[in-house]
Amino acid sequence: MRPELEDTLAAPADVAPVEPRTATALGRATTRPTAPGLQTGQQLGHFRIERRIGAGGMGEVYLATDLALDRPVAIKVLPEALAKDASRRDRMVREARAQARVAHPNVGHIYFVGEEAGLLYFAMEHVAGETLAERIAKGPLSVEDALGVIRAAALGLREAQRSGFTHRDVKPSNLMIDGHGVVKVLDFGLAAGDPGALEQGPVAQTSLAGTPLYMAPEQARGEAVDFRTDIYALGATLYHLISGKPPFQADSVDELLTLHASATRPTVPRRGLPRTQIGAIDALIGKMMAARADDRFASYDELLRAIELASSTHTRPAGLFVRAIATAIDFIVLSIVTVISVFVMRLALGGNVGNIQVGPLVLPLYGVYAWIATRRFGRTLGQSLFEIEVVDVVTHGRPRWGQAAKRALTTVALPGIAVAIPVALDIAGYQIWDLGELVIIALAVANGFLLLWASARAAGKRALWDRLSGTMVRYRTAPAVVL
Repeated sequence: MRPELEDTLAAPADVAPVEPRTATALGRATTRPTAPGLQTGQQLGHFRIERRIGAGGMGEVYLATDLALDRPVAIKVLPEALAKDASRRDRMVREARAQARVAHPNVGHIYFVGEEAGLLYFAMEHVAGETLAERIAKGPLSVEDALGVIRAAALGLREAQRSGFTHRDVKPSNLMIDGHGVVKVLDFGLAAGDPGALEQGPVAQTSLAGTPLYMAPEQARGEAVDFRTDIYALGATLYHLISGKPPFQADSVDELLTLHASATRPTVPRRGLPRTQIGAIDALIGKMMAARADDRFASYDELLRAIELASSTHTRPAGLFVRAIATAIDFIVLSIVTVISVFVMRLALGGNVGNIQVGPLVLPLYGVYAWIATRRFGRTLGQSLFEIEVVDVVTHGRPRWGQAAKRALTTVALPGIAVAIPVALDIAGYQIWDLGELVIIALAVANGFLLLWASARAAGKRALWDRLSGTMVRYRTAPAVVL
């Protein structure tokens, strides 16, 4: 049977919403059928069933009223087979109680767990809004909206991981946007973990669980899973949100799982976006969906930083013109300083310093200046005039001394290579230009060409020296708040 998208969609409501009732009217409403299972007006503990709002392999979900606090809740009733398995039931109850202690704005809260008439049920936060599955049924999301959703989900999943949980079923229908635009991670019904553990390690699986359209290869093989399994599913979800379809589709579950394990993922469609931006998004999804868990992000913090780097909302990379002008300003200032220094030196030594060429001196001075300024301030004088800065792509902070040195050396070495051939010709007797002018021209041409290529094609507009040093140049921005 071909895996379809309907298993990612929340089931539609079967009846129209009932009129809200208050806790003062505790008499049971007239019972009428809503769907196979619980009846409208039926009570489980102090919760009155209003209507069914969804169903899936892990049970049915009902809208209910908490009669004690007069508030809407979602009641999830577990399948009979699970409720009869004592060990499975006890484990889910323990984990539900532990999950109830996870307090984060991006996680749907559990209020109560109970059992009545042989029915095991959970009372959860009722999120009034729409799932991401419902949202993308109307069309793909913009890149920035999709990144915002995934970032919020990652924040919620990070909090769950800190409490010892791996969700194991991250997908569009388990991510909901409430009426205030807040993303909620829902349905930890497949959650695995040891809530009592201080550090979450891999969790063994006893059966295949999850949704194949978004399932990590190790989960499909029934191997131990951890938070990186959820990161894979988040990556597949991000691809779906942007492209409008899952990364892989097939005619059978086995074929679909094989594609996730070994096939080359389709690239993210450009949809009119700049090549540099879509390249950064594709690289992000590629790492999230790496076939080997060890090749994915090593933590949620690392993932969150990568999401921010790919997002123009949090990080706007600087392009050709502003970087070229900033470099030109730095070079002009250094040239003036060098000329003045040579003039002062000649005056101090009575002119006995020979014919010093200013041009060749500027290049190494620029390298030393860029090294110190980048490490100490995160930007040079020219960059500060345009509110741009150099940052470590991992930490978002100032580059380390080694990174700044590698970046400065590369920046100087590349135009140095461009100078080498004309200088050799000049030494051989072919007078082309004055050596000082040659250095300046070569610096401008070499840097300009590499910046032009990076601005047009490289993800994050990162030039060669940025890639070699693990840095990037971006417009200065306030650090993103990570809750």
